Amino acid sequence: MSNSPPNDQNNTIEFKEGVPVSLLFDDVYFSKAGGWEESNYVFFHGNELESKINGDDPSIFQIGELGFGSGLNLFVTLENWMALQNPRSVTFTSLEGYPLNTEVLLALNKSYPIKNLWFQDLLLSYQTAKLSWEKDKTKNLWVYEWIHNSNKNQFVLNVYFGDILVCLPSFPKVHSWFLDGFSPGKNPDMWSGEVLSILRNKSDKGTSFATFSSAGFLRRNLTELGFVVEKKKGFGRKREMISGYLE
Repeated sequence: MSNSPPNDQNNTIEFKEGVPVSLLFDDVYFSKAGGWEESNYVFFHGNELESKINGDDPSIFQIGELGFGSGLNLFVTLENWMALQNPRSVTFTSLEGYPLNTEVLLALNKSYPIKNLWFQDLLLSYQTAKLSWEKDKTKNLWVYEWIHNSNKNQFVLNVYFGDILVCLPSFPKVHSWFLDGFSPGKNPDMWSGEVLSILRNKSDKGTSFATFSSAGFLRRNLTELGFVVEKKKGFGRKREMISGYLE
C-alpha cells in the first residue's frame, strides 16, 4: 500500500483463516472479527464525521485516505452516509500502491456477508481501472459514484494507483483524513516526514485526522506540522489511538 508495486501482485498475498495478509508488510488487510466496528470507531467516529457530513451545507465534504486496501473504510463511511436523512455530498479520495485482485476483494464480502460491499459493477469498474493502470501508469485514477436515496446528493470515490509520493500531491484539500496504511513499523514509507508534509499542505485550518496508530514519532511529527494531537482509547484490546486537527 505504499511504494512501486511488483510485477505479480498475486504473489504478495496469502490467506490466513479467510483474511488476506500482505507478505510484503506482514500485516492483514482487515480484521475478520471486529474490523468493521474498528473502522467505524477509529475513522468515522474518530473524525466526528456524522455531525460534519449531516445537514444542508451545499459544499462538498472531502475525505482523504492513505491506504485503500480492501475498501473497508470506504464501505463503512458509505453505509453511515446512506443512513443519514440529509447528508452533504462527499468525495472520498484514497490511494493504493498494490491494487488487489477480485479474489482478495471478495474476501471482504465473505467476512461481512450481511453488508452490501463489492457488487458486480463495482468490481468490474475497479478491475478495468486497475488493468488500464498496469498497462499505462499515467492512467492511475479510478472513479465511482453513488447517489443518496433521499436527497440525491453524491458520494464520489476517487482512488489513485501508485506510489504515495506520486499520488498524494493529486489529492484535493481535505477536511478529514483516514490514516490507514499498514502499521508504521512495517510500512514506514507511508508515515514518513515527506508524506506528512504533503498531507499538511493538503489540509486547512480545522482539518481533522484519525488513525489506529499512537506511535511516538507520528505524534511528534504531526505536532511539529501544526496539528493538535489527542490520545484516545483504542478499539477493543488496543490501548491507544490518536486523532486531532490542524490549528
